[in-house]
Amino acid sequence: MSYRTITLCGFMGAGKTTVGRILAKRLHLPFKDTDEIIEESEGMSIPEIFQKKGENHFRNIELTVILSTPKDGERVMAVGGGGFNEKTIPFLKSIGPTIFLDLSFEEVKRRTSTGKKRPLMENSNLFGLFIKRKSLYLRAHHTVWTESLTVDEVVETILRLV
Repeated sequence: MSYRTITLCGFMGAGKTTVGRILAKRLHLPFKDTDEIIEESEGMSIPEIFQKKGENHFRNIELTVILSTPKDGERVMAVGGGGFNEKTIPFLKSIGPTIFLDLSFEEVKRRTSTGKKRPLMENSNLFGLFIKRKSLYLRAHHTVWTESLTVDEVVETILRLV
């Protein structure tokens, strides 16, 4: 089995970070989360970046982080909800399998209603953003419907795909 970079994509609340950590542990690979890399490099949280520097600044850093991922080596990587886009999809698909963690909009709202503050939850057209991004996520190599599965079942499904 050759893993290279296994990239997890999906809308906020899909479980990219949670699934990614467990998948990486199971495969004995390092785990990278682009949002965490950005927070560390900027010295502030994603909501603070959005508030103080704006979404465009965040997206530029996100693009740089993703496109600077080494082509060699093995890892599991979770990209932020907006990180799987026209500029990054060809690159991400070239360095390994891409997995879309899919769920319904209702489940997104349920999962994101508590806990971690997410700047885009304030978007007045959140459903439109969900639909727009889903059309991009569907370009991933594989899709896993996460809503009716436990985290371990999602990991097992991904292991069968890669």
